Amino acid sequence: MTIHDDASARNGSPRRFRVDAVLFDLDGTLIDSTPATERAWRLWGEQMGLENFSYGSHGVPAQALVEQFIEADRQSDAFELIKALEMADTNGVVRKDGAVELLGSLPDGAWTIVTSCTSGLAQTRMNAAGIAGPALMVTADHVTHGKPHPEPFLLGASRLGVDINRCLVVEDAPAGLASGRAAGAVTLAVAGTSAASELDADHVVGSLSAVSAEVLPDGQIQITLL
Repeated sequence: MTIHDDASARNGSPRRFRVDAVLFDLDGTLIDSTPATERAWRLWGEQMGLENFSYGSHGVPAQALVEQFIEADRQSDAFELIKALEMADTNGVVRKDGAVELLGSLPDGAWTIVTSCTSGLAQTRMNAAGIAGPALMVTADHVTHGKPHPEPFLLGASRLGVDINRCLVVEDAPAGLASGRAAGAVTLAVAGTSAASELDADHVVGSLSAVSAEVLPDGQIQITLL
């Protein structure tokens, strides 16, 4: 790893390290869309005739879930259905504590969003939550292999023109953390969607309110975790 970890991490003081860029997940990390997501998938399961279907695959692309549960000749219709259901339901979609403040402290070109949402759904949910997206966002439409494959975060780093080994991936779901770890990034888990004990990451916080960023004179970003 190429981060510089402050020795204060060993004595309970704020932890500090430096990176060149930050790659954020969207749902569950910058915004809370869990109730809307679960409503849409529950309705999808009913309309697709799946008995006892239960959504619990946060961070996994919708197409992958469709392929897991639906036979090949119905997958296209099933994917279009879940896209429509999710786009139609933004009730209760809100930004997470600390998200706007953290994003506002980062310069353009030093961060992006890497999400398993389609482009349309990501924009719809960001609009509902009041978050402005970056120009170089990576969505499910841009990759062949979604999370937990490393491709999404590798593409995010490439679009920013930075080395993935010098990036921080901020995620709330095991699949996303596995993707970031496989890509070679430093990982920061935000508990909430999953319990902290279920998240395998270099660092874990309970909220983005515990994370701050400062741009140093050399252009690096110093991350502080409270």
